[in-house]
Amino acid sequence: MKRRIYSLAAAATAFVFCSCTTPWVTNTPRSAVEQYLLSATIERGVKCVDFGKFAGKKAFMDYDYFAPQVDKAYAQGVLEMQLSQAGIVITRKQEEADVIVQPLCGVLGTDYSKFFIGTPQLPIPVPNTDVSFAIPEIPIFSKYTRNAYGRFSFNIFNAADRKLLDSFAEINSSAIYNNWIILLVPFSSHNMYMEDSSKAETTVDFFE
Repeated sequence: MKRRIYSLAAAATAFVFCSCTTPWVTNTPRSAVEQYLLSATIERGVKCVDFGKFAGKKAFMDYDYFAPQVDKAYAQGVLEMQLSQAGIVITRKQEEADVIVQPLCGVLGTDYSKFFIGTPQLPIPVPNTDVSFAIPEIPIFSKYTRNAYGRFSFNIFNAADRKLLDSFAEINSSAIYNNWIILLVPFSSHNMYMEDSSKAETTVDFFE
């Protein structure tokens, strides 16, 4: 009898603890994968341009025609970092500049496609009622692809008379992330650097 009481008490205790461990979950409006795709596309597009011939010059940034739909601030920051690494000094006053850098962005966005082989979701109505339920899709092979695409151009003007000194046009870049399911086994593939720069240990906390 005592064993049953102890068993029931243990089960009740476990139930209470389990019922109190549901975490509060929130998500950002944009997924981390989307942000990775766009940031990688920006970095690849900007970093393939060699601004070395203007090293030692002071540059004023003309963003009047730079209006991507997303991540404008990050794109500006990556561009200015690339210019600084090339030895160009960024100035906030046009009258102090030797050259004017005018970036353009024709494309910066994401797209997706899906390929599926298997049984689609099947709704099944319950006879003589308004109730229905659905059998979920059963994939034998599934590929869900998310892409980011960018197209950039850069004009370099002489600050004194706005004469064109150089132009880098039609610079295309992209990034891709795939979610696969093969014989009910899910996995992913991508062409971006997503490893943590500093490693951290995983800790396990009970009853939190």
